[in-house]
Amino acid sequence: MGRGCAESSEMDAPGIDVSDPQAPDLSTPKRPLDAALFRGMSLVALFAAVAGAARVAQDALIAWRFGAGAQVDAYYFMVSLAAWPVAVALSTLTLLIAPVEAALQQGEPAAARRFRGELLGAALCAALAALPLAWWALDTIAGGPVSGLQRPTAAFASTGVPAMALAVSTGLLAAVLAAWMVALGRQSLTLVESVPSLVLIAALLLMPQPALYGATAAGIALQTLFMVLLLKRGRELPRPRLGLTSAAWSDFYQGGLLLLSGQMLFALVPLVDPFFAARLGDGVVAALSFANRLVLGLQGLVGLAIQRAGLPLLSRLMTTSPLAARAAVVRWAAIAAASGVFIGLIVAASADPLVALLFERGRFTAQDREQVATLLRYGMLQLPPFFAGLVVVTALASAGSRASLVIAAGLGLTSKILLSAVLVRFFGVSGLLVATALMYLITTAVAWSALVRGLGRVGCAV
Repeated sequence: MGRGCAESSEMDAPGIDVSDPQAPDLSTPKRPLDAALFRGMSLVALFAAVAGAARVAQDALIAWRFGAGAQVDAYYFMVSLAAWPVAVALSTLTLLIAPVEAALQQGEPAAARRFRGELLGAALCAALAALPLAWWALDTIAGGPVSGLQRPTAAFASTGVPAMALAVSTGLLAAVLAAWMVALGRQSLTLVESVPSLVLIAALLLMPQPALYGATAAGIALQTLFMVLLLKRGRELPRPRLGLTSAAWSDFYQGGLLLLSGQMLFALVPLVDPFFAARLGDGVVAALSFANRLVLGLQGLVGLAIQRAGLPLLSRLMTTSPLAARAAVVRWAAIAAASGVFIGLIVAASADPLVALLFERGRFTAQDREQVATLLRYGMLQLPPFFAGLVVVTALASAGSRASLVIAAGLGLTSKILLSAVLVRFFGVSGLLVATALMYLITTAVAWSALVRGLGRVGCAV
């Protein structure tokens, strides 16, 4: 029975008569599909490389000016906290706004303007409401025992509460604008994302006593302003409207709560490391952050390209030939994992000179370099399962399997916490990176299982 379903699904698709000579070709040859993916990935990767280089340069200057002590521990801890609600908003809105915008572009222009104006008005209200809430939450966590920060580090963290609360508020508005730009296909967004790092770099180079928190908040505000100007220049920024009267809100809300739950769980994973590392002594959060910046830079360079180039291709393929989509996922996941092994081996072999080149100057000592290099080597274990898993999760998202994404996110967060608690005892702070690699293996397996089941049902249905 399974074989019969597979054979029929490769020939047919819902609502299409394959005997019609005018029907589209559903075979989807591998070479054109792979070539389209490669072209899209190359363009996004080029822009992501520029933004990634700015972030690495920012961290190199922080290491030069401050080293890896309590002040840097506090800064990265607070940045991780402030990034969580913004990351949740960006990932959720990107997946919600894109299909609504696609539908609106096929309908009445007046209806599209109304929805966009109401969305912008709601975003401004949410940003204003978030300011006092973020201030209270950041102050409570930074100054309380839940953070695990030592007393000097906690004091440094508390000084950053006002600026980081403002960064959360502004960042929520920026998330709406960024999701809008993704839906409109504006690749310039990837370059604009480097603005906060460039502002912080300027502060570190030009100011005698650079204010890390203030410069970070200013950078996010400037990034938001750039997105406003770009959208306004393209006549795609409406006047804000109060109210939720647009008919498009029903499509926006559909599945939104479930999607939000999954993204909240996904975004909690990066917060696990700072909370564990804060309890391991001064300088550990900073060293882990420097190593993670390089790991995340590599993940972002390839991962952003996979998501932004692969999502539209897989979305189209899912509607025409589910089994061809599954074959493409297997092929791309294998290539992605092999790329992760190759990149990981090169970086692990050159970890010491690479960290020395980027960070070892000023207050960043040789001992700091050895610790960061060791953490970087352990971090390379994440690349193969992360790259392969991202292909599978992207396919799952393009198939609309939101419940499966929530399950994968929940299992990923749970496994990350449990594995971290166990592995830290054996490997110290390096155990946090090993736990992340194992978490990616688990979530990839769960996502793949859900994708196979979903495509199997679609194949039999057609």
